[in-house]
Amino acid sequence: MSAAQNSSDDSDSFDAETAIRQRTGTKRPSRTRKSKSSGACVHCKSLKVRCEFSPNETVCQRCRAGNYECLARTRKKRKAAPTHEDLQEQAQDQDRQIELLLTQLDQIRATFKMQQLMGGGERSRNLEPRGANMTAELAAVSYFSRAGPSFDRLSTPPIIKCCFLYPAEIMDLFAIYFERVNPFFSILDPDLHGNPADLIWRSPFLFTVICATASRFYTLKPDLYPKAHAFARDAAAKALIDGSTGVDICQAYLILAVYPIPKKKFADDRSWLFMGVAIRMAIALGLNQPPPPLCDERESLNRTRTWLNCYCVDASHAIQFGKVPMLELDDYIARSSRDWYQSSNLNGPFDVHLCAYVSLILLMVEWRIVSAKTKFDIATLAIQTQEKLTNEMAQWVPRFDQDRAIHPLPICVYRGNTTQMITAYLRLVILADGFQHATKRRLSRDSDILRLSIDAARTVIQIALNRLYPTGNLKFAMEANWLYISFASAFLVNLLRPRFLPLVKEDTQRDIVCLVSKLIDVLGSDSIALDGRHTPALYSRFLSSLLAKYNVFPPEDDSAPTDDVKIYRQFGLDRTETPPNVYSWPDIAHSDNVSPHPSDGSDDFLLYQRSGVPDMDLSLNNFIRAVNEGQPSLDIWDPAWNPNRFAVHTGYM
Repeated sequence: MSAAQNSSDDSDSFDAETAIRQRTGTKRPSRTRKSKSSGACVHCKSLKVRCEFSPNETVCQRCRAGNYECLARTRKKRKAAPTHEDLQEQAQDQDRQIELLLTQLDQIRATFKMQQLMGGGERSRNLEPRGANMTAELAAVSYFSRAGPSFDRLSTPPIIKCCFLYPAEIMDLFAIYFERVNPFFSILDPDLHGNPADLIWRSPFLFTVICATASRFYTLKPDLYPKAHAFARDAAAKALIDGSTGVDICQAYLILAVYPIPKKKFADDRSWLFMGVAIRMAIALGLNQPPPPLCDERESLNRTRTWLNCYCVDASHAIQFGKVPMLELDDYIARSSRDWYQSSNLNGPFDVHLCAYVSLILLMVEWRIVSAKTKFDIATLAIQTQEKLTNEMAQWVPRFDQDRAIHPLPICVYRGNTTQMITAYLRLVILADGFQHATKRRLSRDSDILRLSIDAARTVIQIALNRLYPTGNLKFAMEANWLYISFASAFLVNLLRPRFLPLVKEDTQRDIVCLVSKLIDVLGSDSIALDGRHTPALYSRFLSSLLAKYNVFPPEDDSAPTDDVKIYRQFGLDRTETPPNVYSWPDIAHSDNVSPHPSDGSDDFLLYQRSGVPDMDLSLNNFIRAVNEGQPSLDIWDPAWNPNRFAVHTGYM
């Protein structure tokens, strides 16, 4: 039979059965299926065979025969997905590991840097008589631990270990700071900050800054200053990264701002950064508000003193560099500080001078606002404003004398003279601006703006030479003081230009040459300049180049410096000539300018407008433009360097 026939027969049979079931209503019998096991037990699964069961038995035959425990296999549990909290914890663990690795890297770098800074420190340490094999760090811990915490928790600032500062040297540095530095920038209270045994543990950052600043004048270790200041800058960076705050930290930043280390490149100077951090921190600490009611009396004075110094530094920086001050001009603490120096028996001997300086700054702020809005003669406004400064200073002189009866210290006389010098400098800043505007009009030899400008500039120099220099304290002055003196000298020297000579009487010309020449000798002497790169030595060379530009030389009998003044060697054998000996204060762009003689010949002592002559800007703003328009990364030892940029960047106060 063929396959086709079989298929046909099956189909017929299937159709017949279906028809019968439909007629009878019966269902097709279901086929019974043998149940299959759901899987093998643990033992059978290991043998890779199925389980075989006897009827009504729950144990398979193989497990029964081998006397194994017949265990049904269970599905392997899946691992639960991590929760959000689990992921956060893992991320935090990774962050901690990364932070640990970065910390270890920073420690390696710090150790390497310390080794570089330490240099030959080991040799100098061995030359000093010390205890048997006692390191500087161990000596400091042992000596200063009486005022600190328990011995096993002490950790000295890195400057001690790496600069090999033993207790006697630390005491010397603190004495230098509070006797020679603090009188110039009196932000610290000796009763709060003058004890190194307390400050070393309470504020390591401020401790480091005090030691580093004083090391500039520590003659027993002349190579200490650059190393110590490097650790002070590192401490400043660490405090900034850590987010540390406090009045003492704010004070440390401000000290670094006004006593910067001389830099080879202008771009490397970070005084403005330290000043900004200090001011922002002072605001965050609420120093611009009256002290809290429960604040200790001495601490209240400390807070206010710090804020007033912030206000003065900020306003002075804005005046010099033509920038908008960070602080509000109408500051409550500043405007209500006139009698603050008398508010307590705990006020310091220099608080009266700080209050006087604040009052002068407030007048300068008013000048800046009014001069920016005025539409009439700037020269007249300048004369009126400088008269206000003169009268304001006249009111403070009797106050200085009265306060000196309470604090009879010779340095207070010096500080009072310094404030008077600053007043003359501020007068000159205002008058120089007015003089610049006056030269665009008819200007005579007898004009008030010219006479007052010369008088203010000469007063600055005369106070420096006759009152400050003889005391022996001038060498410790802030960087800004050298700017005041040098700007006044440069203003006078530039009046010797051919176009201005008709305005200056012959005896005044001779007096300018003799006065500036004597100042050049004093600034360059070894009684003032600590070394060839000390700011007064650099300004001495700068002023020398200005005189040489006009072929002006002092008479031999008048050029001799003050008695017992030795001239410091300005150039070492390993240095090239400093640019201020080559370059000088530049002219500004050509415009409608002044002729040295009138066109009709009627008066030889008048200046008139005429074009074709290069103009000369004698104002402080010319310094500011030189800074802003120059390349900030230019090397100050490079021949293309503009010395006027240097003349500004050294003064921040």
